[in-house]
Amino acid sequence: MRLLAEVFYGPQGSGAELARRTGLAQQTVARELARLEEAGVIELEQIGTAKVPRPAPDLPYAGPLRQLLAYAGGIVPALRERLGDNPEIDEVFIFGSWASRYHGEPGAAPNDIDVAVVTDTLTQFDLASTRLAIESELGVKLDLFVVPHDHERLAALRDGSVPVVMRRQ
Repeated sequence: MRLLAEVFYGPQGSGAELARRTGLAQQTVARELARLEEAGVIELEQIGTAKVPRPAPDLPYAGPLRQLLAYAGGIVPALRERLGDNPEIDEVFIFGSWASRYHGEPGAAPNDIDVAVVTDTLTQFDLASTRLAIESELGVKLDLFVVPHDHERLAALRDGSVPVVMRRQ
C-alpha cells in the first residue's frame, strides 16, 4: 500500500528511488511494480535506464483508489494519530495541491502537504515536534498552518479540502 501511495502521491521516481523512500527491498519494489502494471493500475515509462511508474491514466477507479490510499496508508492516518486526541485542536484538514490531487485534479505531485490545524490555543511552535515526527515517519514535507476559529479565510481554506479531524465547526 505504501508503494502504491508513493506512485499516486509522491514525487516521480524510479523503482530504486521508491525503494529508498519506502524502505522496501529494490527486488520487492520491482516485482510489485510489475504486478501493478500487469493489473493495469500503473504504467511504467522507460526514462533512460530507469522505469518510472505512474498511475494508469485510464484507470476507471483512480479516484476511489486515491482516497483509499490517503485514508488507509498515508498522511491522513498519521495526522489523525498524532493530532486527533489533542483536546485543544478542533479541526485538522489538508488543503492546497495535495487536496486537489486527492479530488482528482490533474497535475504534478505536490512538493509538500498543506495542513490546517484549527485551534485558538496552540501555536506552530507547540506543534513543531509533531510536524517533524510526521515528516520523518512518512518522508514528506508538511506546511502546518495554525488557524484560529475567527480567521477570515478559514471557510475558503476548507473549500475543496480533505477533512482529517472534525470536532466542531
